[in-house]
Amino acid sequence: MAMQIIQLLKKLPRTNCGECDYATCMAFATHVLREGEELGRCPHMDAAARVEMTAVLDGERAAGKTAYPAHFISAKKHVMAKIADFDLAVLAPALGVGFEYEGCDGEDSLIVPLLGRRYAVSKTAVHSLDGPQQDVWEHILLFNYIAMAGREPPAGEWVAMKALPGALAKSKAFAEGCEEPIAAGFGGRPADLVRVLKSLGAETPELETNADILAVFYPLPRVPFLLLFWDRDDDEDELPAMVKIMFDRTVLGYLDIESLVFLGEKTAARLLELTT
Repeated sequence: MAMQIIQLLKKLPRTNCGECDYATCMAFATHVLREGEELGRCPHMDAAARVEMTAVLDGERAAGKTAYPAHFISAKKHVMAKIADFDLAVLAPALGVGFEYEGCDGEDSLIVPLLGRRYAVSKTAVHSLDGPQQDVWEHILLFNYIAMAGREPPAGEWVAMKALPGALAKSKAFAEGCEEPIAAGFGGRPADLVRVLKSLGAETPELETNADILAVFYPLPRVPFLLLFWDRDDDEDELPAMVKIMFDRTVLGYLDIESLVFLGEKTAARLLELTT
């Protein structure tokens, strides 16, 4: 199994110093694993850990387990082919996004918000409208969101990842890439979590729970996340913080499981980035 982002993150200093030119250690780890960024860009990583992780990554690349760049190119071509015949103007309302005639490089484009940033997505390209281009894998995510062409609006019925058809095997990856980093990053800092969630438009639903924080927010317009957060308890055997993410039962009409796992990773990275 290829290295997970949380595994690499544990080997980084987790100071979010920004000296690697990424806003957070989570963002840096994501780019190392998703885009082939060099570990040497982190000036504060323990030397022994760098040697260990470099050896693991080199072994994965030699074995063809790395996802970048060949798999990225193949995946991008595959999903672009899916939307080649779509009428984006007709599709826009179902996806909850805007439409711009001849917007992106002179092509009709959908204006898609993703974790508080807007992207212009045509049938052939993705452009960030809010700052520099982000992770290239976000392009695959956005194309997949369009390709799924979900038609059923969110139902307000929440289910766990493991309850989604075909998702049981990916539950661990989602926990390691999304839930655990959020819990580790905001343990002892519930006010910071509330602040960054509000910056993404989060609201508090009327649900009975013993969670310390309960919030619904939309990483993508038709893909709500229900986040439950229990802060760490230093008086009870130092119980760590815990996070659980629930999904609307319609989620697989908008993203496949692989894309949902990746969206979880990006959500964790974005929440941590917003604390800086």
